[in-house]
Amino acid sequence: MMNRIVWHHTGGGHVPNDTDRAAYHRLIDGDGRVHAGVHAIEANAPGARLVAGRYAAHTGGLNSGSIGLAVCAMAGGVWANPRASAAFPTPQQIDALISETVGLCRAYGIQPVRAHVLSHAEVPLTLGVVQKGKWDFDYQIRNAAGRDPLAIGDELRAEVMTRLGTASLWPVNEPKARRPVLRQGASGVHVRVLQRALRVADDGLFGPKTRAAVLSFQRARQLLPDGVVGPITWAALGL
Repeated sequence: MMNRIVWHHTGGGHVPNDTDRAAYHRLIDGDGRVHAGVHAIEANAPGARLVAGRYAAHTGGLNSGSIGLAVCAMAGGVWANPRASAAFPTPQQIDALISETVGLCRAYGIQPVRAHVLSHAEVPLTLGVVQKGKWDFDYQIRNAAGRDPLAIGDELRAEVMTRLGTASLWPVNEPKARRPVLRQGASGVHVRVLQRALRVADDGLFGPKTRAAVLSFQRARQLLPDGVVGPITWAALGL
């Protein structure tokens, strides 16, 4: 159950090296060829334990449920002058990035909207998960000029959406959710199940203490820390 694709540049040359392969699930070389990383996408599934060296650690604090898709590029690049890189992203790489994103969206039923398909530079802006000086992509790689990662990401997402067309991304026979989405203010038997899993008082009321426990669990498991218990958090709880 994957629910997000995060775009990256590796910070290296146009050919993936061992470090790159360990960090990302899919990598695109300078000629637009796609390479598999060391770790399977499922190594980052919400129900999987994220043990160092056994999953693709591509996005700080947000690796559970997230697919890391990278262009091999930007060796020697600096934020003040991205074009100074001897390995700036090529048009073939960005074409392949779009194609690979389309395929992953179809395979995993991911909607190409800001919260679910985004660049590393967009993560703190869109999801509020702080990253350490990441600027992939906040430079022009298509037609969107300027340094606004959201505008650049919107242009790429529009290409993905055009390629996907209007057909539904969600499998027709997708099973119904076993448990409801819970947030502060909820009550009832499902809240009790949640509270027992989190080892907090099971009074059946989703109040501030339960929300704090949910946030702590989400951060510990590298999930989006939004305090909302949906399919991804339920899966990480093993429920």
